[in-house]
Amino acid sequence: FMLNDVIYHNYYGNILIKMENNVIFYSKINTRDVVKLHLWTNNTTRTFVLLNTSGYTYFLYALDNGTIQIQDYPLSLETRSVAFMTKDKCPYMAFHNNVARVFYFLDKGETLTLWTQIIYPENTGLYVVVESYGPKILEESHDISFEAAFGHCTKTLTITFYQNVDYEGLYDYFEMQHNNTGLVMVQLRPSEYSKTCPIAQKVSDEREINNEECLFYRSYLRHQPAKNLKVRYIWKKYGCPLRLDFTEKFQPVIQLFDDNGYVKDVGANFIVWEIHGRDDYSFNNTMAQSGCLHEAQTWKSMIELNKHLPLEEVWGPENYIHCFSYAMGKPGDLNQPYEIINSSNGNHIFWPLGHSGMYVFRVKILDPNYSFCNLTAMFAIETFGLIPSPSVYLVAAFLFVLMLLFFTILVLSYFQYVRIYRQYIYKPLHNPQRKHKKN
Repeated sequence: FMLNDVIYHNYYGNILIKMENNVIFYSKINTRDVVKLHLWTNNTTRTFVLLNTSGYTYFLYALDNGTIQIQDYPLSLETRSVAFMTKDKCPYMAFHNNVARVFYFLDKGETLTLWTQIIYPENTGLYVVVESYGPKILEESHDISFEAAFGHCTKTLTITFYQNVDYEGLYDYFEMQHNNTGLVMVQLRPSEYSKTCPIAQKVSDEREINNEECLFYRSYLRHQPAKNLKVRYIWKKYGCPLRLDFTEKFQPVIQLFDDNGYVKDVGANFIVWEIHGRDDYSFNNTMAQSGCLHEAQTWKSMIELNKHLPLEEVWGPENYIHCFSYAMGKPGDLNQPYEIINSSNGNHIFWPLGHSGMYVFRVKILDPNYSFCNLTAMFAIETFGLIPSPSVYLVAAFLFVLMLLFFTILVLSYFQYVRIYRQYIYKPLHNPQRKHKKN
């Protein structure tokens, strides 16, 4: 490859190789060949490929006039188109496992049991390969079950990881413990693979999904109740939540459907609110950045004006007032977050970095001139990520202030004690009564 060629790899196993002349080759994990994708731009435009944490692919163009343009890249459609032309076919029909997390932590005496299942046409002899990398600190036990029916075979592998080490009565206990801890990476993959094969599907028990409960701490709720709120997440109603890294901003894209299917993208103003009362999220645009000439409507101001109404009715197209005219309201504080979103104002929702969470949002079209209907929708967001640890300097400064306060109180109490002690040395506790002489 040349110096300016770049290789991209995302969580879903897709590998993109972008050449200096904007030619893109595609491959996938566990495969050894690449295919050339269709050309999307000329060979002179400076182009970059962006892959975000949610698996979406974008093209970023640096144009000659000094501007930057971003464009969605339908990677899935492009790869299917090329696979259709090359007649590439996945050797198996389905590949599932119950690996629900990236990291598992095993303590002494604990075991981890995972299963993976492959379904393939009979007489092809596929199987599941278990590959482990890292220190040899775990034992494995395998159990394989096999079924064949109607020309298809189902092979299920159950694998259990455990440690078989006795730490009792050891002289070098800490050394033995150190030698049996570490990071082991395990890959479960089919014995044959192709570029058209989907990534392994994560399967959970349906009974557990239906009974999932979420606990919302009261400090995250709008009305600050006396107790934490426990709610039930209804998967059949809300669907699978969109998982976002909580460092990633999010702008909802609202689409209009009728009985015949998709109609168009909604370009009008809309608002969102969390149906369980969470308000620990905000918006990246301020009122001033959005061009407001006076203070815009917010959930806080509309709730204050309509205390007698439920939350979903306090704000809508019936009482919407825009903020782009001097005559419509008071100037107010324009540094507040602008809580109205549309497809062109660049306003995004951003999440708190201190904790992950589950959000169920309802959307309402705010533009009074858009439709006679009360257009609403619902979607769910699950945020995740590495919670940042406190700064070492902040912790050190806090400990220094705490110790300084402690020693200051200690010194002051010492001088107070010395003052009282000296006072009672030079002044007796009881003054003796003097006798008066009689003449």
